[in-house]
Amino acid sequence: MSTTYNEYDQAIDWQTVLKQISHFASFSCSQQDIMESMPLTNLHEIQTRLDFVKETMELHRQGIVVEFGGCKDIQPYIQQATKQMVLSGHDLSDIAIFLGTCRNVQHTLHTTEATRCIELANTMDPCTPLMKAIDRQIDRTGSIKLDATPKLAGLHRALTGARLALQASAKAFIKKNKDHLMDTTTSSIGGRLSVLVKAQDKNYFGGMIHGQSQSGLAFYVEPNAFVSANNQIQDLEGEIEQEKERICRELSRQVAKKAILLLSNLETMTILDVAFAKGMWAYQKDGCVPMIQTRDHAFLFEQARHPLIDSKKVVANTYACSKNQYCLMISGPNMGGKTVTLKTIGLFVALAHAGFPVICHRAIVPYYTSLWFDIGDHQSIEQNLSTFSSHISKLATICSQANDRTFVLIDELGNGTDPLEGASLAVAILDYLIHKQTTIITSTHFNEVKAYGKTNDHILVSSVEFDQETLQPTYRYLAGISGSSYAFSIAAQYHLDPQILAAANQWKQTHMQKVDQELARLEKMQNEVQAKEDRFDALIENAHDLQRQAEKEKQQWQKKKEELNQTYEEQLHEMLEKKQEEAQSIIRELKQQKQGKLHEQTALLHQLHVMDQTPQEKEAAPEVLQVGDYVQVKGLQSHGTIIDIRKKEATIETNGMRMKVKLNRLTKIHKPNVKPVVRKTHVDPSFHRFPLELNLIGMHVEEGIEALDRYLDQAIVHHVKQVRIIHGMGTGRLRAAVWDDLDKNPVVKSKMAAGPNEGGLGATIVLLK
Repeated sequence: MSTTYNEYDQAIDWQTVLKQISHFASFSCSQQDIMESMPLTNLHEIQTRLDFVKETMELHRQGIVVEFGGCKDIQPYIQQATKQMVLSGHDLSDIAIFLGTCRNVQHTLHTTEATRCIELANTMDPCTPLMKAIDRQIDRTGSIKLDATPKLAGLHRALTGARLALQASAKAFIKKNKDHLMDTTTSSIGGRLSVLVKAQDKNYFGGMIHGQSQSGLAFYVEPNAFVSANNQIQDLEGEIEQEKERICRELSRQVAKKAILLLSNLETMTILDVAFAKGMWAYQKDGCVPMIQTRDHAFLFEQARHPLIDSKKVVANTYACSKNQYCLMISGPNMGGKTVTLKTIGLFVALAHAGFPVICHRAIVPYYTSLWFDIGDHQSIEQNLSTFSSHISKLATICSQANDRTFVLIDELGNGTDPLEGASLAVAILDYLIHKQTTIITSTHFNEVKAYGKTNDHILVSSVEFDQETLQPTYRYLAGISGSSYAFSIAAQYHLDPQILAAANQWKQTHMQKVDQELARLEKMQNEVQAKEDRFDALIENAHDLQRQAEKEKQQWQKKKEELNQTYEEQLHEMLEKKQEEAQSIIRELKQQKQGKLHEQTALLHQLHVMDQTPQEKEAAPEVLQVGDYVQVKGLQSHGTIIDIRKKEATIETNGMRMKVKLNRLTKIHKPNVKPVVRKTHVDPSFHRFPLELNLIGMHVEEGIEALDRYLDQAIVHHVKQVRIIHGMGTGRLRAAVWDDLDKNPVVKSKMAAGPNEGGLGATIVLLK
């Protein structure tokens, strides 16, 4: 393309639009790719990108979510690894998370019909061995697991034993020498266990003095009895750090071996995320994927809306030119929307050639090999160019390089100089470019240019509507109708002296040529015709509203009819139940009658016969139920014992709950025998390899304490003597709750803050009984 990034941005707000789209991307690589996008000249590449967007839009419509949340720019890590640098645990964890996201994206896409996205995703290698190696040794926080290797696990066990021995020794020491101590607790100074000794006894125990209290009344002393144990602990901690370094170095070497595959995966995930970001942007703004055609110059943007205008305020317009119309000429008043129209068309053409969707209902765009934009004031002080000089310099370049595959967007062609000369120059340039079959979108105020457009079959003259009554623009695009500038009306709105306006109008009428007068009369007639069309459209819309209202009322009456039918069915059912109850009463009386009362039996039989002749459904006699019967509700799995019967309803108790059910919905069944549940102690089999640490970061206090208690129970079952609880620092609420819970737990022997290399105040070392 022939226009630079800055020129695109100045002409059609290119960077602002791309930034809006980039907000839908998931990570920095795809955001950067979107922000650096430019229109392309390769038709196949353009079409490929648009096909990807079409598939992602369809997935968004189906509600299918492809999650890219774990993506991150891992290129710096790969570069460090290939230079034989050692990656940190956090770096390696990011790589594992990225590979896991690649695998999840592949899996999700395979459940869809997005063939192009699936084909692209299949080119990725999830590097499963590398991902598993990292996950096996490093957790999601980037910390190396305590049991990452057998050696590391052994070192941690040895460290636990050494700390237990030192704690026991310290406890005995404090008990024995408490008269010389300021406090009966121990402190860790530089990773070495110490006690707080009274100032006068600071040299009493030998060893090393690590400092004094703020008051100067006590000193932190490491007695000789602690030195050997402290040395052993620090040696073990040093060996642990060396083993962690070795683990990271080995994993970094594995990353370096997979560098090409990892970079390829990163590129693929970027392409996919960019396509999904474009699709989501278009889906949320009700856009579409444009169709690129190579047959002719015809274009269409149906119900187009500029993406930077508030969706509640933007006016949708349809812009179109036929295959023989090379030029779209827009006229109308200042601040009426001409520039917005130009920018919308130019933006959509550029977006389509960059492989982006556009915000309209349907879009057909010709394929162009060069795009040129000339919008705004290009005055240059450095190059000593006036506005017109800069304008004409750009036009000269355009005219020299334009062809039948060139798109040109020019605002106010010929403006900035003598009106007659400017109009003449504009007509000559348009005629030259039309002869080259170049596609031109331009705006003008010159009547001579509009008159030329009206007489040229290759030009579609259009305008933006201006309400003469309110003197406000409507921003509606009117194809085939040229517009006036309404300069006098706008000047009157801003309270210019009426005498000045009258004089200006008189001068205009005196000096206006016949062609201009005819053109003004034609514009007036066109506006009147357009007003009639608008009124006709309004009448049609009102008719459609009446039709929709009638259909709505019809549906309401239909719904009311269905409700009446349902009510009638319910009443009929109640009548049937009543008759059945009367029949049961008559039958009971017949059974109670003696043989001698034949006439009474005959009367009762007659009543039964009369009821049998009523148009009711014949149903079997309901089962006689009593309080205490065990019943089941028909059509449900609920069953229970009847505890009360009133009229036609029974109250049953099931699973500790009471419910009222009609008698005709109950069936007597045998009460099932429920065997007592024998509770057995169960050890979770997933703990066959018990973890030596518990991560509570991200949990609420209640959730964390519950997880802690379960974890400590399992630790006791597995005979573990020391564990590490990771709770983070944060606000301190979770840490305080953990310490409080540990103090109350009977299985806890002691606790202490973790060392600097084990999480510091963000973790707690727990010794178990």
